[in-house]
Amino acid sequence: MSAKYFMIQGTSSSAGKSSLTAGFLRYFASKGLNCSPFKPQNMSLNSYVTEDGFEIARSQSMQAEAAGIKPSKFMNPILIKPSKNNLLHLIVNGKFFGNMTFQEYNSKKAQFVKVIKKSFEYLLDKNDIVIIEGAGSPAEINLYDADVANMGFAELYDIPVILVADIERGGVFASIYGTVMLLPDKWKKLIKGFIINKFRGDESILKPGIDIIEKKIGILCLGVVPYIENLYIEAEDSLSLEYYDGIKKITSNSNKNKIAAHKFRKFKSGPAKNKKSRFNIGIVYLDSISNFNEFDPLFLDGRFNVSFIKNISPAQVLTDITQNLNEFDIIIIPGTKSTISDLKKIKKNGLFNSIKNYRNNNPHGIIIGICGGFQMMGKHINDPMRMESQESSIDGLGFFDMETVIQKEKILFNRKYKINNKLDFFIDKCHEDIVLDGYEIHNGVSSFGTAGTKRPDIQTEEIFNNFAGKGIISSDNTLIGTYVHGLFENDIFRNIVVSALIKKKIKNKDCRNKYDKNLIINENIAQRHDFYYKKIKNYNFELLAEVLEKNINMTSVESIF
Repeated sequence: MSAKYFMIQGTSSSAGKSSLTAGFLRYFASKGLNCSPFKPQNMSLNSYVTEDGFEIARSQSMQAEAAGIKPSKFMNPILIKPSKNNLLHLIVNGKFFGNMTFQEYNSKKAQFVKVIKKSFEYLLDKNDIVIIEGAGSPAEINLYDADVANMGFAELYDIPVILVADIERGGVFASIYGTVMLLPDKWKKLIKGFIINKFRGDESILKPGIDIIEKKIGILCLGVVPYIENLYIEAEDSLSLEYYDGIKKITSNSNKNKIAAHKFRKFKSGPAKNKKSRFNIGIVYLDSISNFNEFDPLFLDGRFNVSFIKNISPAQVLTDITQNLNEFDIIIIPGTKSTISDLKKIKKNGLFNSIKNYRNNNPHGIIIGICGGFQMMGKHINDPMRMESQESSIDGLGFFDMETVIQKEKILFNRKYKINNKLDFFIDKCHEDIVLDGYEIHNGVSSFGTAGTKRPDIQTEEIFNNFAGKGIISSDNTLIGTYVHGLFENDIFRNIVVSALIKKKIKNKDCRNKYDKNLIINENIAQRHDFYYKKIKNYNFELLAEVLEKNINMTSVESIF
């Protein structure tokens, strides 16, 4: 084991562990070192599929990108997905291990520690530096005996730890002091420094407090990281309105590195109407929504206004909701960890019927279903093994002549998808192959055109040439369903969607005056838009690394490992 290593832990969740890990990885990688992220145990519904077909947390794939390397299963050996009925959906070494209670999981701790150690030691042999990210807080005193994510893992290799505290939450000195003082002595000695994160203002104001806390805990402050305006780093494990408050739009006339302000709009406000040249997209908010980062490019892209359609109370007047939904050019039903449970929820709160009314009353509106959302667009979802629910079957929206069966074996792919160039929706007189990056994570298998139940009013065509059943589109180009995640991260796919929307607006004379004439007349604006998602991500990794280099005592950091 030749690599050096250190661990970043936080005084709380969302202290900035994931982002700072990415920033440190980019900093050291820029020095010509081979670097890798590692997180022993992650709990998240947001996952990613590696090129060789293994499932890991999305945050580790993001950190691998910051390090300039490909994600691998070794970076996150244990991934826990919270499930219904207090069960843990467990991914071990990139594959589904089983559903179990916390007590059952904890009883297998010795087995999982062996898995974690094997992955970590593999990365140590392949890299110069491995930066480990902790989970939540190390001071969860009720979990000390079960800990394999923070100090419990650090103790195994005598790993030096940097503690991160988020000053935006308030009580930063108390959180640092309390975290350290709650740790047993054998773990306290592993903390080699602390960082105060997201500070706004004059740093000199903090100096008296830093001096006092350093003396009280005997640990040095390694630096104060300022709040970085408009920083975009993918969120790890929680879909909060605050996260999308922070995402800023990039308009077509923006300077490459200047991001225009954009504020998230709650559903009750409806789509923004002040930007006539933008298209309105509504994303159905599901309780167990997964892989939500795939929509980040839509929030960032200046051609779209994006809102979450929140769950509503049954007492609310459904006609008003239907009317509001009609303001959207596109409604997206996203993926979910618990398709049947979330389908039952939107039936109960009225969104199910509102989406059906949108389909019936808005001939130019487009509905896109992704993964679990795609399954909801079919006629039935069957769960014979009760993988997701106590119910064996539930009716879907019935948009597609499709039935889905939930199976134990999970389908995992990361590959290229070639668009069917016969589709008028996507391509206008274009015979070149358009290939998209994407990945699949699903337990359901769907079958189409069930005998005796075919709907003659909805004819469909395959979206992809090379993989049948991975995506279909209705003949009127208004219903799209796919198992493929990550399509909106392809710049060309968003351009294609914009072109299709423009064509619809041109054909719909009643809508022409609602949109900017230049946008309607010149379809090429979709291709000219100067927004490139991968470049934006790379720019923000660079920005974060530069901020860390300027504000963190890197000499001290390098001395601890």
